[in-house]
Amino acid sequence: MEERIIGRKNELARFEKVWDSGRFEFIVLYGRRRVGKSFLIDAFREGKNGVYFEAVDGGTEVTQLRLLSRSVSRGLYGSENLIFPDFISIFDDIAKHAEAERMYFVIDEISYLCESCPEIIGLLQHYIDTTFRNSKLVLILSGSSRRFIEENILGRQSPLYGRRTEQIKLFPFTASETAEMFPSWNIQDIATAHIITGGIPYYLKFIARHDNILQAIHDEFFQPGSSLFTEAELLLKSVYRKTGTYESILIQLAGRTNEVNKISGKTGLSEANVSTSLASLSSMGIVAKKEKIAGRGNGRGWEITDSYFAFFYRYVYPYYSLIERGRGNAAYDNTIRFLDGFIAKRIESEFREYVISHSDLLITSIGSIDFPNPFQKRNEEIDLFGESNAGWIIGECKWQNSPIHYDVFNLLEMRKTLLVGEDKAHYFILSKSGFADDIRKLAVEHDNIHLVTGEDLFGRSF
Repeated sequence: MEERIIGRKNELARFEKVWDSGRFEFIVLYGRRRVGKSFLIDAFREGKNGVYFEAVDGGTEVTQLRLLSRSVSRGLYGSENLIFPDFISIFDDIAKHAEAERMYFVIDEISYLCESCPEIIGLLQHYIDTTFRNSKLVLILSGSSRRFIEENILGRQSPLYGRRTEQIKLFPFTASETAEMFPSWNIQDIATAHIITGGIPYYLKFIARHDNILQAIHDEFFQPGSSLFTEAELLLKSVYRKTGTYESILIQLAGRTNEVNKISGKTGLSEANVSTSLASLSSMGIVAKKEKIAGRGNGRGWEITDSYFAFFYRYVYPYYSLIERGRGNAAYDNTIRFLDGFIAKRIESEFREYVISHSDLLITSIGSIDFPNPFQKRNEEIDLFGESNAGWIIGECKWQNSPIHYDVFNLLEMRKTLLVGEDKAHYFILSKSGFADDIRKLAVEHDNIHLVTGEDLFGRSF
């Protein structure tokens, strides 16, 4: 049975538009592992002619050449018998076929090919400039390493700089796309599935195998050898030869130790080592440095931005040895006790994404922020703070089982005044369980107060 495509409608439309142009096109597609790049490419390739090649991690040049030969033979000649002596012969053959017919040439995981064959990028540049550009070829380079793609394919120092005609960075599912995968689940269970997987489609498929979220968490995270129990280690090992340093840092961040000197003190790693490792994890999209927004806020420390990693290193990794021995039930029970609070905190980032994509405001910066309250000698927090063309963005996220009242707006307005004074602002308040009449009335009377429900966030009624 054909697999139903969830999400990715805009990305597929961009691929089809490129295909329909009829001229040479060069697409760069990238995003973290498991985000669905290959699935998107496969959906695009359906019913079209061309060559698809997935490079091998750690493969030698001979291995890559033989596998690419097989892909070309299969894609262009319907067999796997042709052997090409070198990459030049392959590119010549592809260029010849693309002179007369529309076809694609996909190199998936391009960084693996370049590791064993460093001349590939220069060779591609030569063929784009001399042969491919006069053909009907759609060239697609895809990769999971953001740093490699941005530096070696898209960067100014790359031979391919300025030659791509389309680039697509593939992000995890939005909250509403995740909701499509669970048509019968309630809002809290869908929110939990979305957060603990980080919205990664591949991970969500494992969750969707179960009738309810609690069984899914138990079986996929707290059983030895289970899919999401082993995934974090597999992903790190695909990038790093030794993962111990990175795991030590991630467990500190998950436990809310987020400054370099404090992480250094608790792990025994030098501050230089911690800083270098954090920068590398940042290039993978796993962590990010907290920055001031428009010069406001404390802006210090680091945080785990990938929600799957945040969940794993907070609740699973500390009990790794127990789970491996089949004794993970106590760790599972401990996780369930704190699960709702974890989800409520992590849903803030989904709220920010919702505001960016659904607001008519031109938002130039956005994030969460903490700052000192000089009157009460304490820190204040704002879940959503940013700049736009029409004033500041001020927001509060309340993922709780009771409606929100007027007092939440009063608190938000107080914090706004402390931070930016009487400047114009737009207020956004997210409530899982709706809003009381008093704050609804206020929102009707003021067009700068925007109320967002859980149903809005997940794109359907419950």
